[in-house]
Amino acid sequence: MRTGPRRFVSRVLLAAFAAVVAGCGAAPAPHADAVTAGGFPRTVTDGAGRQVRIASRPVRIVSQTLASDEMLFPIVPPERLVGLSSLSRDPKYSNVLAAASAHAAPSIESAEDILRLKPDLIFVASYSRAETVQVLEATGAPVYRLANLDDLAGIMETIRGVGAVVGEEAAAERVVAEMERRLAAVASRRAGRPRPRVLSYSGGFTAGRGTSFDDVVRRAGGINEAAARGIDKFPRLSEEQVLTWNPDVLVAGYLPGEEESVRRRLTTGAGVGQTTAARRHQIVLLETRRFLAVSQHTVDAVEQLAASLDAFQAAQ
Repeated sequence: MRTGPRRFVSRVLLAAFAAVVAGCGAAPAPHADAVTAGGFPRTVTDGAGRQVRIASRPVRIVSQTLASDEMLFPIVPPERLVGLSSLSRDPKYSNVLAAASAHAAPSIESAEDILRLKPDLIFVASYSRAETVQVLEATGAPVYRLANLDDLAGIMETIRGVGAVVGEEAAAERVVAEMERRLAAVASRRAGRPRPRVLSYSGGFTAGRGTSFDDVVRRAGGINEAAARGIDKFPRLSEEQVLTWNPDVLVAGYLPGEEESVRRRLTTGAGVGQTTAARRHQIVLLETRRFLAVSQHTVDAVEQLAASLDAFQAAQ
């Protein structure tokens, strides 16, 4: 009985938003199979494994997530981006702050904001609110999900998928090629060097297997202490446990203006401050926008961590 009203409200919302789109002049996607010179219509598979049919080259693209914001800016001309996530203009998290701040496209907060823009392609992510995605899909507008962002191989494959769905495969491949070039340079420099034990410890949480941080550490030439101990995802970790594990290097994220306070907590904490990492000042602080990036900018974190490991080892 408790699910009845919720389902009724959901149906009403779906119908209302579909009516909004119809009232804004949205037309049903054509079903003709003739392929134009630009390769449209085309059907692509998104990150969730769903088939997405694109009738023509998208020119009114809405990005609902920061990851898609960051992937799209170097791939498509800015005039084709008509809506951006609010995080794209947040200096704490965005790696495309300058480009997004100079762009005329509005920041979107809701499904209603998106639909007002009459998009012909909408990017969401696996972590987007399910009810929002459901509303968007009910309008008939193509919705492309980003997923598989837990390692750099998945991020590169996602960038290629974004390029395919917007009809800019060559531009996407250039972004991926530059990532591969930078990663190869790090791998070459770190080859044969000792692999220190690295632990993420930020806000009382760590990052284990199945996280982009795990891949960042591996590609930077280290061993993720949490992953090596069988830890998955992002569990809470006590300072006493950090001391017991006693990593060689500690990594944490910081927001603008908080770098020194974060460093102080790691070097003076009752448990964490007694670790080998803290006593030797082998602490790597990453800006939050790099620490949390799941786009081509994840390579920035790899390069910074690798450079820090080089410096720590040179000082020994």
